[in-house]
Amino acid sequence: MTVAAAIVLYHPTEEIFQNIDSFYREDIPLIVVDNTPDPDIRIYQKLQQHYNNLIYIANKENIGIATALNIACNKALELNCNWILTMDQDSCFINFSDYLQCLYRLQKESELALIAPNTMWHAKEHLPQKVGCSAEERFLVITSGNFLNLQYYSEVGGFDDNLFIDMVDHAYCMKLQERDLKILFLKEIMVEHSLGVLHKRKNLITGKIRNKIEHSPQRVYYITRNSFYLYRKYAKKFPKEFNLLKTLNIMFIHEVTKIILYEDQKAKKLYAKLLGFFHFLIGKYGKYEL
Repeated sequence: MTVAAAIVLYHPTEEIFQNIDSFYREDIPLIVVDNTPDPDIRIYQKLQQHYNNLIYIANKENIGIATALNIACNKALELNCNWILTMDQDSCFINFSDYLQCLYRLQKESELALIAPNTMWHAKEHLPQKVGCSAEERFLVITSGNFLNLQYYSEVGGFDDNLFIDMVDHAYCMKLQERDLKILFLKEIMVEHSLGVLHKRKNLITGKIRNKIEHSPQRVYYITRNSFYLYRKYAKKFPKEFNLLKTLNIMFIHEVTKIILYEDQKAKKLYAKLLGFFHFLIGKYGKYEL
């Protein structure tokens, strides 16, 4: 079994080196796909100095997470790798050595297409004293920290370039589910990962302060458009998970209520949501800047 590791960059900071160090191994090729339009030469030079097995690919434009991941996976296939680790630049492993041991133990399981860790805030606080490879099947997982079986990656056609960013991980999982392939979640493998920007916000009606995850108007656009895209593509085969009423409820009742009651940039986010829905209706996908 041969493994590669991939990380997608977009305007990275010095924090990236700590995050890479959490999973870096001398015997694992490190594929860095940089989506920064004007890459920081200092970051590039430091990457070269720190990592002997670096493969650096500068796109010099933001081509989106889906296309960047496809580039990384195809490079790993060129290197005759069987598995690839997919990392976000803001994710950091707590116990990567345990994860590798689990991969070696599980990799021969039949129809195993993806292994996912437990990603959360304050992950170190949740690390069990004794770590095993206890696994459970999941329907959907997020991309960061996953090991992908490259054989099945090739068979299902990779990540969906239509989506650009957001819901890219869910779309890939759906390709696996269509083929009845296996997604395993390892709850004892911990990854520190932020699932959005957390803010303390006051409810406009009750005045109560709550912690709320917020996204920028640009992300609101992509999340809305791509959520309806997944509904259209997978509702027939998976009506429980992707049906119109459920998608409308989440996107235009739950999310709109949260924006109105708690978030800032209300007008911009509501506009982004409506525009995302309109672009879904007319079939406009890929990159779009508000």
